Amino acid sequence: MFCLPPQEAEKLKKAFKDGKISPDKLVEMTSTERRELFDKYLSAESAKEVNLLFEKKLLLVNQEKAMYDWAREVTGLSKNEKEELSEKIRARYAVKKERLYNPAKDEVFLGELASDVFSRKYRTDVSTEEAQIIAELANDAQKKLDIVEDKLVDGEWATERDRLKYGIDYGSAKVALDNYVGHLKREANKEYLVNPLNEKTVQKKALAVLKDARIAYNFIADNSRAIVAGFFDNSFFGRQGRQALSRPATSRAWLRNFAQSLMDMYSVLRYGQATGDAIQDGIKAEIYSRTNFLNGNYERGKKVDIGTGEEEFPTSLPAKIPYLGRLFKSSEVAYEGGAMRLRADIADAMYTMAEKQGLDLNDKEEIKAINDLVNIMTGRGSLGSYENIGKELNRVFFSAKFAKSQVDKLTRPVFAKTRFAKKQAALNLITQMASVFLVMGMFELLWPDSVEWDPRSADFGKLKIGNTRIDLTGGIASYMTLAARIIKQSTKSSTTGIIAELNDGYGSQDGMDLFWNFIENKTSPMASVIKDLVKQQTFEGDKPTLLNESRSLLTPILAETVYETTEIDGAATALLALIAEGMGFSAGTYTYRANWNASTSKELTEFKERVGQKTFDKANKEYNSLVADKIEELKKNPNWQNLSDEDKQKELTKEKRKIKDRVLSKYR
Repeated sequence: MFCLPPQEAEKLKKAFKDGKISPDKLVEMTSTERRELFDKYLSAESAKEVNLLFEKKLLLVNQEKAMYDWAREVTGLSKNEKEELSEKIRARYAVKKERLYNPAKDEVFLGELASDVFSRKYRTDVSTEEAQIIAELANDAQKKLDIVEDKLVDGEWATERDRLKYGIDYGSAKVALDNYVGHLKREANKEYLVNPLNEKTVQKKALAVLKDARIAYNFIADNSRAIVAGFFDNSFFGRQGRQALSRPATSRAWLRNFAQSLMDMYSVLRYGQATGDAIQDGIKAEIYSRTNFLNGNYERGKKVDIGTGEEEFPTSLPAKIPYLGRLFKSSEVAYEGGAMRLRADIADAMYTMAEKQGLDLNDKEEIKAINDLVNIMTGRGSLGSYENIGKELNRVFFSAKFAKSQVDKLTRPVFAKTRFAKKQAALNLITQMASVFLVMGMFELLWPDSVEWDPRSADFGKLKIGNTRIDLTGGIASYMTLAARIIKQSTKSSTTGIIAELNDGYGSQDGMDLFWNFIENKTSPMASVIKDLVKQQTFEGDKPTLLNESRSLLTPILAETVYETTEIDGAATALLALIAEGMGFSAGTYTYRANWNASTSKELTEFKERVGQKTFDKANKEYNSLVADKIEELKKNPNWQNLSDEDKQKELTKEKRKIKDRVLSKYR
């Protein structure tokens, strides 16, 4: 509760007694004029609060009492002073009781009140001038919404033509309001580096340094994620939206929206980034015109994540990169636009199914469960109590909500809150995995050994073409593999096919090792760099340097995939990997690789000193190639296949020793 300091209250009381301030004159003033008057007697902050309280009182029906209460609350009057002021108010203000609903009249007092209301509503500071703009935009949107409500018949559009005309008009007005408020929020949330040396105390200097470090970390983390994930990328459909493709009820929406996303990318690449902004605004306006937005279904119980931004694009700053900016913007438009359209289409389909089954969509729990399921189907799992720190989590993990959605896809058939949602979640998972197994079965018939059926292997749920794996599951296979390995307490190598037991002697892995390795592979680019620096070793086993860590922060996934695939499997397979990765069917190329640079053995250390780094790396590469060939040879050998996994490992170790001796002898 606001309370004036005693000194300021005395000044205000004196002004009342002297007639310099009177309630009737205050009513006739504009908000700015009142602020200027109060500024003569009060501090800036107190003047704002006093004016705000005055404007709130003006909205009350009994304005005579409102004026009296206002003066009493801000000045803390004595009994005699209360009576004296009450007489003045009665005499000057009489008993005027008209409510000030007319916008023309509202102008005299609405400034501070609107600023306060909008600041609270939009959770950002709003000046009186900005509040006026918001009010005008909101008023325009409301007028168009009134027209929409007149055109609706029993809550539905009479014709599609009406929706495209009146609905889009309203949607466009709402987008204009959203964009302005969004701009204010972005400006308010901007953080700037400060010079710690300008701070007076050691404590403040230290806090300034920490703040600058946090700002710098957030800047690098956000932009590196956007760069790594966002150049010429349309992966939403094969990754986050994968479940919708295999479900007959939503597959047509998937195909339609995927085709539209390609057209959107082309438009941005050809006509520029302004076209991209227009496309995104148009998508939102169209969704706002839909019946299920107008009747509140998209937001009832739990909001369908439409227009809230996608994890892969935490910032749009890379769009400003010369020449490459259009590539980034085209990906952002295709990805975010496709996500908004597909979520709305799936939600519409789910509501229709629910109504046909006799469900009441006014039931908050029913529609909440449906909206939750729509988000999960499209890669937006709920973080629960951690929802408010989603951005911070994504600066550590690559996509926290997507990761949660993968877990939810596996668990919602059991743990969804309603019977309808449980059934739909089960159908989503069943059809998704059925489509995966169908494709795997076809490839198994055509190209034996191109698929892996054992869920303990990292190749499970993928097509293997040479050394390149293409994920058919939208990323869910890795979660199933982790679960299978822990349940079975064993792993299967994706390169040798050898099964290794967990907790099998010194140096062997256990379940927690698998879990933490899994978590480490989900870290963001910036967090991965920090992990490398702490461990003093990269994922490949190299020593971290400025060059390789900068490369991991700035190399788009698509470019890295093409480079690795070209180097190992050739250009033709690289083209296939490019298409698959760009659509979200993750492609990864790897083969046997031992990093001699990470070895501390005396043999290799002496060899490196004798031949030099260049020859050492050449020998290492030749060794890896020969071992990879030997592994493929052994896997096709019936005698080796009949060995136990322990004997297979022993035989492979002998062969690797022979190859190593041969390579070292060659370069000595």
